[in-house]
Amino acid sequence: MHELAKVAAIQSIAPIEGKDRIVLAKVENYDSIIQKDSFKVGEKVIYVFYDSILPPRPEFEFLRARCWSEKYQGFRIRPMKMGGIISEGLVLPLSLIPGGDKLSVGTVVTERLGIRRYDPDAYAPKRAVKKRWWMRYPLIRSIMKALGFGKPKAMKGYPQSIPKSDEENIEAKWDSVKDSDEIFIITEKMEGQAAMYVLDRRKKLHIYSHNWEVGSSGSWGSIASEMDMRALLVKACKAFGMRIAIEGEICGPGIQKNIYKFPSLRFFLYSAYDADSGRRLSVTELDRLSSITGLERVPFIRKGCIMETLDEMLHDAEGGSVFSPSVPREGLVWRNEDGNIHFKCKSRPYKVWFGD
Repeated sequence: MHELAKVAAIQSIAPIEGKDRIVLAKVENYDSIIQKDSFKVGEKVIYVFYDSILPPRPEFEFLRARCWSEKYQGFRIRPMKMGGIISEGLVLPLSLIPGGDKLSVGTVVTERLGIRRYDPDAYAPKRAVKKRWWMRYPLIRSIMKALGFGKPKAMKGYPQSIPKSDEENIEAKWDSVKDSDEIFIITEKMEGQAAMYVLDRRKKLHIYSHNWEVGSSGSWGSIASEMDMRALLVKACKAFGMRIAIEGEICGPGIQKNIYKFPSLRFFLYSAYDADSGRRLSVTELDRLSSITGLERVPFIRKGCIMETLDEMLHDAEGGSVFSPSVPREGLVWRNEDGNIHFKCKSRPYKVWFGD
């Protein structure tokens, strides 16, 4: 998962046809529109990545007209189309940070600027908790609570042995993968809600999304119940001879506008791990897991090699979804057979189309 704001150097500045006051700057391999003559090539700046939310501070008030979000009570940075050009991030002067000129390229400044991550899952509807029968009776309730019953369980963080699943963007990985000659398996990136299911050593089911355990709430719990995820994991663990953690995307009603118009919730498997060692299962193993459990995989697009330029990779990510050609797909995910090289190419038009 990438940082939200860091010190970076401007890689290039190019004119925008028909525009006299704005130009296109490339920073961290992302395109961002800036005011003409406001920065120079090679200059150190603060780069704020999209999907960041800046706090309501005076220095950010210039963003109010375009970026203010009442829902998130902050200025949400997201890709926008201006002058026929897609701008993906925000370029700010280092002077916003006291002593900023002394910071080196690569320094993370997310906390210094009070920036937080845009996280729609945090606003996902939660399923009501069914109350126990004894909670209706005050006397019995007080006795049971004194004995320790009915206390909310603390949510635990993401398992340390399992790597975070969020794929890095190709913009961040380009320099390290551009010369690779490996064959990659390319799948559609689904727009939904991330979910991970795993059994502990007592075979109790745990459910996570991104950084936190979410229990049986919302869509995560609904999928676990409807698909009997615990039984599927028991079956998978027995077949593989190890504890398996499965990850996927939940799509459907109530999630990310249900852009695919699914009539009910669907779970799409995209990754799995040995829960004890943290090893990511290979593509072949993932195929076997899908066959054993019946879990639906994310849509396969093709096999292919790294393209000549970053721009080609990004253009390739554009197109319609397998499930609804009239809906722009979110992008593509690239993984080699072993799964040790993986990244996502997000469709630039989709970023603008999806909006808030």
